[in-house]
Amino acid sequence: MHKIIQADIYRGLTYLQENSIDVAITSPPYWAQRNYGFDEQIGNEKTYMEFISRLVYLFDILKSKLSDKGVFFLNIGDKYLKKYGKTPLGLIPYKLAYFMKKNGWIINDIIIWHKPNHMPSSVKNRFVNSYEPVFVLSKNTNNYFTDFLKLNPDYSNIIDINLQPTPYKHVAVYPEKLVSTLLDFTRIKKDYTVLDPFAGSGTTLKVIEDRNNSIFAEYKANGIMIEYNKDYVEIIKKRCKTDNIKIIKLNYINYKYPNLIEDKFEELICKRNMLTNVSLQTLNIYEKRTDFCNALATMSDKNFIDEFPKNGIIFIGLKNYTIEDIYNISLLKNWIIRNKLVVRGKKWYPIFMLVHDNKTFRYTFNYEKLSLSHKTKKSETYHNRNFIGYKVENNIQKNKRKGKITEVLESYENGLPKYVKVLWEDKLLTKEFVINDIEEVNRNIKLIRSNGYVSVKELRDFISIENIIEEGNTNVPVITKSVTTKNYNGKFNNMERKNWGASPGARSSVEEEFFAVQRLYNVDQSIIADYLNYLRKERKLSKKAFTELFPQEYKHTVGHWLRKDFGGSIPVKEDWDLLEEHFEIDKNIKNYACKTGLRLQTVSKTKYKIPDDVIDKKMINKLEMLSNNGTPQRISTARLEA
Repeated sequence: MHKIIQADIYRGLTYLQENSIDVAITSPPYWAQRNYGFDEQIGNEKTYMEFISRLVYLFDILKSKLSDKGVFFLNIGDKYLKKYGKTPLGLIPYKLAYFMKKNGWIINDIIIWHKPNHMPSSVKNRFVNSYEPVFVLSKNTNNYFTDFLKLNPDYSNIIDINLQPTPYKHVAVYPEKLVSTLLDFTRIKKDYTVLDPFAGSGTTLKVIEDRNNSIFAEYKANGIMIEYNKDYVEIIKKRCKTDNIKIIKLNYINYKYPNLIEDKFEELICKRNMLTNVSLQTLNIYEKRTDFCNALATMSDKNFIDEFPKNGIIFIGLKNYTIEDIYNISLLKNWIIRNKLVVRGKKWYPIFMLVHDNKTFRYTFNYEKLSLSHKTKKSETYHNRNFIGYKVENNIQKNKRKGKITEVLESYENGLPKYVKVLWEDKLLTKEFVINDIEEVNRNIKLIRSNGYVSVKELRDFISIENIIEEGNTNVPVITKSVTTKNYNGKFNNMERKNWGASPGARSSVEEEFFAVQRLYNVDQSIIADYLNYLRKERKLSKKAFTELFPQEYKHTVGHWLRKDFGGSIPVKEDWDLLEEHFEIDKNIKNYACKTGLRLQTVSKTKYKIPDDVIDKKMINKLEMLSNNGTPQRISTARLEA
């Protein structure tokens, strides 16, 4: 008789008998990633350390429920943390495992679940996330997983399993094959009990039931699912198609857990070890932990921090790693971990991609140099698409507005409009240029040296700033939803966007396509800042005096125009009109900053494939190609014309 305990995890775990669970398999809510619709949910804590503290406390209760040879397979994904400037990878799963180990758990292995059909990403300055770790935990060194290892010493701890489509309205379903594969990593010679304390849509119970019904099943599994959400409980019952389930409803009970505190890097690394500085290159892979610790000590040294190129990338790997090593590098100051790469093999090992933690310089990630091809060629055409009536949104101006396409004036060879007429809510009719190839558009710009600053030159005039065709049209039809709106009734329907995760399928299915107004060129903010500072200094104005030239509402805006770090911003057209009241503006600079084009908002591919964060050994020597570890420059002088 399977059981569904309809309760929160604390109440459900405390209900179980001690030493009664042989295998636990679960994927808890990831931190700051989903909203499951109830106040007591896990994953919405204010900080990731609160999240970790809570799970460590709950999993300590789970440990007491495991049998002496019991095994706990814990799958949990990572999270990029919010930070002003560059965004660090939190390494939250590994920090959780570190504190669980300190709390008495044994980490037998870390299995990498690689997703060959992982979600695509628009990120272009790091590797694309394509895997999640699964920690193999136990309370004793002799357990059902180590029994498996005795018979399979050469097993691989990296497994390729596709994400599984599901009709169930649950936002984070892991694939059935993953659960079945993890169960295969145990050696149990008796009927046994499997627990999933975060049952969700019941994937674990579905796998158990399927395995029990197999003619190859030597022993049967009894499933215990803990699930708080009553809607998910109904999904589990329907999905497993069995009457052999007992429902146990338990009331919620408040509980408190101790707050854990992270160590300080200096205390954990430098004071516990006799460390020496070592010579570091762009790529550094070590066999010994002592060499790895020495590398971390070097990276914490002020001289090395100052000397390493501010726009550079450094890779540090360790073949014989422990959870402590991953935890240690997560505490490193003055550096940002952008990726934790997994190097394929029978047994994987990590390589960390790090960049400077500064607000001033952007680092270089030359993924184009790898010339990686997409599995499927980009061959989308638009000849059968009727673009009349498509919605257009302009969110880059101060007065945001909406419009719709009323006429296509010219098209590209692939059928995408090139020039269109747009009728706006304020009754204006404009001619707009549609961007098809952003790289080609940006090749239209050449930088030129001017008297005291860097200006720009356009090779072709795609569109003018003043693009109004006529005004005063009183017969303006109501702007409604685009003609591309889909009749969609899938699992993401009526679900808040936060729960879509990184799914482009959700976006393309639920949201209508539309055109967005964006800057025509990828404007280098430092060029604009240098130019505005040039104007300010020519008039011998302090930053305060320069700011006072503008209305009061610009008090906290103008200063950002003059900055060249991650806090810098670019004036929009209305701002340039105000600037022209006080200065004689270089028209080329204004065109560069203010010209706009329309971009179809749809899921699209880059020219070259951005590399995944699971790599083979052949890729290792190519990692150095990704970085320009030379003298950091804000403007590429190679593009400057005399």
